[in-house]
Amino acid sequence: MTIYFTLRIIKEGPTMTEFKRAFSLVWDHFTLVTPNKVQCALCSQRLSFNKNTSAMLRHLRSRHPSEAWYSNSTSGAHSSTSNSTSGVHSTFSNSIISSSGVHSSYSGTTGLNSMFTNNAAAGHHIQVRTTRQEDLDDALVNMLVKDTQPFSVVEEEGFTAFIQKLDPSYNLPNKQALKKMVGSRCEFINDNVVSQMVISDFVSLTSDMWTSIDKHSYISVTGHLVAENAQLSTFLLGISKLPENHKVIHIEEAKNQLVASWGLHSRVAAFVTENSENMVATVQKLGILQLPSFAHVLNLVIKRSMESTLELQDIRSQARAIVAFFKSNQNAEMRLAEVQGQLGRPEQKLIQEVDSRWNSSFSMLERIFDQRESVAAALSTLDTDIIPLGSADYEVIHQCLGVLGSFNQATAELASEKRVSASKVIPLVRMLKITLEKKHGAIIHPTATQLASNLQRELQASCSMVETEQILALSALLDPRFKMLAFGNQGYAQEAVKLLTSECASLIRINPDKDDILPPSTTGSTTPSPTSPHTSSWAMETASISMATSPSKSHDGGLWEMFDSKVGETQSVQSSTADAAVEVQHYLSDPYLNRVENPMHYWEKHSKVYPHLFQLARKYLSVPASSVPCERIFTKAGDVFNKKRSCLSMKAVEQIMLLNKGLV
Repeated sequence: MTIYFTLRIIKEGPTMTEFKRAFSLVWDHFTLVTPNKVQCALCSQRLSFNKNTSAMLRHLRSRHPSEAWYSNSTSGAHSSTSNSTSGVHSTFSNSIISSSGVHSSYSGTTGLNSMFTNNAAAGHHIQVRTTRQEDLDDALVNMLVKDTQPFSVVEEEGFTAFIQKLDPSYNLPNKQALKKMVGSRCEFINDNVVSQMVISDFVSLTSDMWTSIDKHSYISVTGHLVAENAQLSTFLLGISKLPENHKVIHIEEAKNQLVASWGLHSRVAAFVTENSENMVATVQKLGILQLPSFAHVLNLVIKRSMESTLELQDIRSQARAIVAFFKSNQNAEMRLAEVQGQLGRPEQKLIQEVDSRWNSSFSMLERIFDQRESVAAALSTLDTDIIPLGSADYEVIHQCLGVLGSFNQATAELASEKRVSASKVIPLVRMLKITLEKKHGAIIHPTATQLASNLQRELQASCSMVETEQILALSALLDPRFKMLAFGNQGYAQEAVKLLTSECASLIRINPDKDDILPPSTTGSTTPSPTSPHTSSWAMETASISMATSPSKSHDGGLWEMFDSKVGETQSVQSSTADAAVEVQHYLSDPYLNRVENPMHYWEKHSKVYPHLFQLARKYLSVPASSVPCERIFTKAGDVFNKKRSCLSMKAVEQIMLLNKGLV
């Protein structure tokens, strides 16, 4: 019976939906509402339908994992099994219609029962197998996105010949079909992002601008949030192209549009940008708190300090000339590699510094110092006017690298996108100051001493009040690795504790239902309050003793109504403040987390122990310390904007960059 049904479908040429219903159990959970839309029967969400079930499978995996479990294995489609449902054995090669409507050859006897296993009656989950065509389509999209290949690659003769040789049964989709697949996957990702943001009270944003190889200016915005499972998520909100001669108003409009399109204006904890006048002005006009990118602040501190150290500047200029010579001269580069081999040194190319990134200067000096013997030997055998660095110069480099080493480590930690970073700003500044003081007293070389003095001066000028910045102070306090020890000034630390207690108390008044899982308050037990016209819906329940002695409105004709209301409000505030103080003090008395551990793992385990502090941690620990996430986007965008992609639409660019972020 099963074999007859399969052959009849092939003969009559079914529509895609008919085939899907015959072969994919995913259709048990979806209904085709329009030719291009399907609706989930479990949550009523609608998805785009592009002639395959990939989007539906991803939706079930992420949103309804308890309803079905999935296997991408196609072993069932390739195995040779005997189907005797109708008492007949088939020994021919079945031609089965794949998910995209094309024929694929599978050897052996394969029927519906051997392709899918439904154990629902036995109490097991449903097993749904995707077809080989779907698996390869997904793999193709992944390759194009991750390697930023143009869609037209599927139409190039060499690539199509390679695919044909690799798997003749695979029907390579055309460029238009690929674009639809990318669009479907992006819609799926956006749905996941929206679902996360719906249940998140706060999200932090970063933004930056860049210029493509075709001299067009773009601005991108990324979002950051801590989910209910205490996982830190980063996602691309959008990319916008700016006019040729853009002004502040154009940047403001672009940011406003990107933020408004996601409905985030009232839920942004902080908007982290570089501290340029344009960026600061546009964020302030949006009515959102702007936080300077600490990575940019630190970059300026170090650049100014190095530029003020004149002897180091001369050595940097000479080092840049040496690196440029080897990079522009193939013979010189080959000679350097030969000398490195002869001297037993690792074969390493020299690194050229980039003006906008101070740590590239550190890398340049570090590499040329490590390869100083090889560089000197190679230059001596080449016909060049380049003057090699001397032993005294290398001593200056060595001493200055020692001073800058801690700053290089701090920059690397701030650039980490997957780890909490804003909470590190205050302790990082403190540790940099302490390290500089120690090194300043131990350094003998005058150039290195001058560099250390310049760094101390610039760091004090830029970061002297960092412990008073509310967001940075609260994020440090809510990081179980740092807490009170993050602060150098204990007065500022106590102010941060008061502020944290105040915010915690506000949450308790708003969410009194969470009170029962808090540590017991020292102010006494509370009982539910009867209905009162004087108590707002969010007010804390007043103490039972106060309710027992509270005059009744019906007895005094309303004369004492305002007074009684104020008493209730005061007691409510006092009660919530006391409970908040208990929760905060219990948290602060917990053992410190190891500095190298992930603080979100702590909050994942303690979200029920300190429920209100966990909500505040989700707000403040989502704030990044820099706009590096956006910088990574336009660094990768350089691969997207090329000659083969000169006609890409802005929507296509957004889709490619969104998928390239690896949030599939």
